[in-house]
Amino acid sequence: MSEMAFKITFAILWFIYILIRVQFDKKYKQVEKIKAVNSTTERLLIFLLLVGLILIPLFWSFTPFMDSFNIGLPIWLRLLGVAISILSLFYFWWIHKTLGANWSPTLEIRKGHELIKIGPYKRIRHPMYTQIWLWAIAQTLIISNLIAGFSGIATWAILYFIRIPKEEKMMVENFGNEYIKYMKQTGRLLPKIIRL
Repeated sequence: MSEMAFKITFAILWFIYILIRVQFDKKYKQVEKIKAVNSTTERLLIFLLLVGLILIPLFWSFTPFMDSFNIGLPIWLRLLGVAISILSLFYFWWIHKTLGANWSPTLEIRKGHELIKIGPYKRIRHPMYTQIWLWAIAQTLIISNLIAGFSGIATWAILYFIRIPKEEKMMVENFGNEYIKYMKQTGRLLPKIIRL
């Protein structure tokens, strides 16, 4: 598989990702927000993620300017990245479908907000974050480029580690003991291993 084929494949995967997100974004805009974290930090984190996870990798996909930073991962590893991306797209759609009107791109509590504990949320509290980790790792494998590949992982890691404590605090404040109990039953990114 040629470098151009990986670039085209990557662009198509992002196009599908955006198509999935757009259909749920329309619903998001229709639901009233009760509480939102619109701090400068949150806006800066989202901007960094946009640049690192989307714009720089797509720049790699559509131009030859970053080709000198290619790291030459083996084709089987890059194809593994494609496979992980495709699986994560199905997971992405399932998460959105399960969340429905409860989804938001930022830290928000929405009118009629429910604590979802079914589907991908049955054993994992933040499957959307799991999916983005999978996507960022797969993207790095597909791109095989020092700058365009690792920019996504770096910016996602920054957002994740700053945002997750705030999000869990907000959920505890909103759902109280129900969320605390849910935290004990679930893993943050992966299912908890049950000890007998």
